[in-house]
Amino acid sequence: MQGSTRKAPGLLEQKRNAFWREYGYHHGHERVRNLPSVFAIESTNLCNLRCVMCPRGEPDVMERSLGLLDDEVLDRVLEEARFFGDPCWFHWFGEPLLHPRIFDQIERAKSQGVPNLGISTNGTLLDSNRREAILDSPLDTLLIAIDGTTKEVYERVRLSARHSFEEVVENAQAFLSARQARGSTRPHTILSIIVMDETEAQLAEFQRFWTQAGADEVVFKSFVNWANQVNGLDELTITVKPSRSSPARANPCRYLWESVVIAWNGLVVPCCYDYDAKEVLGDLKVQSLAEIWNGEPIRRLRRDEAAGCNNSSLCAGCDQAPGIPRQRLWPIRR
Repeated sequence: MQGSTRKAPGLLEQKRNAFWREYGYHHGHERVRNLPSVFAIESTNLCNLRCVMCPRGEPDVMERSLGLLDDEVLDRVLEEARFFGDPCWFHWFGEPLLHPRIFDQIERAKSQGVPNLGISTNGTLLDSNRREAILDSPLDTLLIAIDGTTKEVYERVRLSARHSFEEVVENAQAFLSARQARGSTRPHTILSIIVMDETEAQLAEFQRFWTQAGADEVVFKSFVNWANQVNGLDELTITVKPSRSSPARANPCRYLWESVVIAWNGLVVPCCYDYDAKEVLGDLKVQSLAEIWNGEPIRRLRRDEAAGCNNSSLCAGCDQAPGIPRQRLWPIRR
């Protein structure tokens, strides 16, 4: 694919796809006419930290194999996909800066028309060489996740014997300074913190500090319970979220009609909460994305979701599903 350039969809194609996406969702169709948006392409699920709130943390409960995205899988994604998230995350689990060819692959994806490409990093590997490489690359969005404003809180959350809080803060500050020295506004740089009991009291200070340091945006990320697939996380949450079976969360999940996540080995899953790829929709190494998008695995999920009886291991325990209350959907079928 390196010799060709992918033509991005025009405005009319985007509007047509958005219309059919909404039509399929609002009417609960199991076979849809829109194409999916690629929410994330996993560069790797290898990581150098063991964060307490992560399935790759302590304990490491992820059972799927570990590895690196290769060019064959990336090229398949770029050949098959027409639409991408805003941004499309070149990251799912793991630390993308561990991939030895991450910057070559960023160039590859951008050269094929991915409009807004982002990575999320824990900041531990943002040394001078990688800072310059990021600034030299066409990367659009960089999210630096630092979960704390003090050494004590950071170490309780991150569980790293090799990387200190001071080192990570220094790396992030040095990156922002290097970008400013170039007079550049790219990549759009976000500093984030996950809202937990450990970090709740520090949110205002976190925002003040990183805004003054030059971050474009400061984000407080909601705590995620990974669809109740990971035990022992309740003590970290600030509030108990309503369960998916309660009326407040009985909304058909938009993700099944809207987007996909692609693992480093080409497996396609319905959303980013499926950290262990339990609901595999297909394999890009042997199937087209269009085939997968209307294949039996996702049609079954849509069918059950529309009927309000989705008891899959992933969806049954999820309290994160975005959507519209069921009573406002599917007027023709009612």
